[in-house]
Amino acid sequence: MKNSILLFLFLSIITSAQSQRFTYNYQFIPDSTNVSDVKNELMNLDVSKSGSKFYSYTVYQSDSLMKIDLDRQLAATGSLNIKSDNRKGLVRYTVSKKYPKYEISLHNRILRDQYNVSEERPIVWKITSEKMKIGEWSAQKAEADFAGRHWYAWFTTDIPIQDGPYKFHGLPGLIVKLEDQTLSHRFTLQAVKNISSIPEEIFGANEIPVNAKQYSKLLKDYENDPTKGLKQMQMGGAIMIMKDGQNSDMKSQEGRIKERMKKDNNKIELKNI
Repeated sequence: MKNSILLFLFLSIITSAQSQRFTYNYQFIPDSTNVSDVKNELMNLDVSKSGSKFYSYTVYQSDSLMKIDLDRQLAATGSLNIKSDNRKGLVRYTVSKKYPKYEISLHNRILRDQYNVSEERPIVWKITSEKMKIGEWSAQKAEADFAGRHWYAWFTTDIPIQDGPYKFHGLPGLIVKLEDQTLSHRFTLQAVKNISSIPEEIFGANEIPVNAKQYSKLLKDYENDPTKGLKQMQMGGAIMIMKDGQNSDMKSQEGRIKERMKKDNNKIELKNI
């Protein structure tokens, strides 16, 4: 009886103008050499009739509050004081899916440029007979290989939405739990609620469309020289080269960035293409 009521509820939501928000707790280990350092971030999967958006609730709330503060500063003083501790959240990328074909895009920034990366790799699921209760949901297990990791997903047909965290989709119900074989990345559904609309300002303006191969090259170029965009400043078509003292500071900054990159070696995708 309960499942019939839930099925009717979610079908009525999808066929109406109402949208649905699924909030996941995302646990991840950024550094494979320090497995005791587990990070947590709240992630939203906002679903409407036309598609879904997956993004960090922490980042979105932080950026929204920072924008309000900056607008107030500008109105009151005509200047801005940006505090580094105002920006919270670790997951800066977002993912969108367009129904019914589930066209997937990763939205991420490299330096000043915002990219829209099209995803063309299929996810081939193997549904198993294993079942378990996750929270209030009756779930069934499936598994798949994707982007260099082996994944286990638990989906529930109580919520007839073929979507889930990050780029994952295509099962006979919503994914309520997802984890990779090494337990480096885990998503667990925490809350469900109706929303009147999905925020439009999640993704940056003026995105540059690229495919996975192009994006992989851009990432490698950035990792090899993370301060390249700061070393050369264009002004009226001319390239301004930093002076010796500035170059020294830049090398120090580059060293700090590369050291931080070394500790971020356990990304959700081990293979970009």
